Formats: sequence, structure tokens, C-alpha cells
Amino acid sequence: MVTNRATGASTVARIVDQCSNGGLDLDFETVFKKIDTNGQGYQMGHLNVDYQFVSC
Repeated sequence: MVTNRATGASTVARIVDQCSNGGLDLDFETVFKKIDTNGQGYQMGHLNVDYQFVSC
């Protein structure tokens, strides 16, 4: 589960991190847009999120 810290919007997502950039790589269409409910993440170019592991 990935949760936008600013808005509390969340979604369950499969995260496959292929970079060593120190963050999660969220697919824009299927994850980022769903939890960027106030548009601030798009404007800043990133979201501050919390995540927790859930059963698949």
C-alpha cells in the first residue's frame, strides 16, 4: 500500500524498483495519478509517500 502523506490517498501497487535513486519508482498512470489527488505531486515532480507491505 502506497499512501500520499499530504492527502492520505492510497492505493495498492506492485513496486519494482530498477534504479538506485533512493526513492520508489511509481508508474504515472496507474499509481502516481491515483494518489496525487491535489496535483501537488505533479507540480513538484515527486510525492512524499509512506508505504507498507501487504499480502499479494
